[in-house]
Amino acid sequence: MLKKAVSMILAVSLLIFAFSAAAEGGLFSKFMETEYEDERLERLDEVADVLSLSRTEGGVTVEVCQAFYEGDRVFIAYRADGRILEQDGLELEDGTYADIVAGGSLEQDGGVIGWKECVIPEEGVAESQTFCLVYRIPGSDEKQALKFTLKQHPADRYLMGSSAGEGYTAWTMLSLGAVDTKGRVLLTSPEQAASWLAWQEGLEGIGTDVIACWNLYRNGELVSYDLDGSSEVLSDGVGFFTMYPYIEDMEGLTLVPEYSEAGEKPEEAIVLETVPAAEE
Repeated sequence: MLKKAVSMILAVSLLIFAFSAAAEGGLFSKFMETEYEDERLERLDEVADVLSLSRTEGGVTVEVCQAFYEGDRVFIAYRADGRILEQDGLELEDGTYADIVAGGSLEQDGGVIGWKECVIPEEGVAESQTFCLVYRIPGSDEKQALKFTLKQHPADRYLMGSSAGEGYTAWTMLSLGAVDTKGRVLLTSPEQAASWLAWQEGLEGIGTDVIACWNLYRNGELVSYDLDGSSEVLSDGVGFFTMYPYIEDMEGLTLVPEYSEAGEKPEEAIVLETVPAAEE
């Protein structure tokens, strides 16, 4: 069955949530088994920095509890002991906006806990960066900004591979991070490009059976479906933005194409090989 993951772009959506003290465990994993469940949350609790930075205004204390900065993305877990009106994404210290791509929030004891994953614009990526959790207290127009500084966790391992299927060639590079594995698959095929937009719009009789996504396998066993699932039509093919959970064992990995009609075709798999960062 075709499974296309869609990024969760969630601002403030409140649910009643039974929550004990944050000291009993990391905040990220508190969102497992909820509508905000993400395979990476438990891993984030393992690698994120514990900050415990707080700001109190208007009788409301907001705290950034955990944070992690990797590549062009920053993850934070936070809580407030009262109601706040928060900006979806984060800001850099100079006001540059880092857009939210995943996250969620839950009500607890009159306050809220939440997490965000935000993408930093290319010009804002640095080895060390100051971020701001921006919010307002209800009844006030004054913007509050809780600042925190993080060092970037660089990716130092990559997976590369290529393959040739019927009427196409494919190439990929995946960056292995401490939280997840991200990258792109570039599919060169004018026929696929011509059919993709029609397929996305649900049109009949498009002719070519399009590749919808790429699933990660190890030695013939499914590791993960693509957690991102987004793509773009290029002039001579299709570009897939792919994401999979954190990978520790890199032996025997392949990306298997999944067609919209024919399903998976393991015989067209891209065999992935590890390369150091110097060969990127």
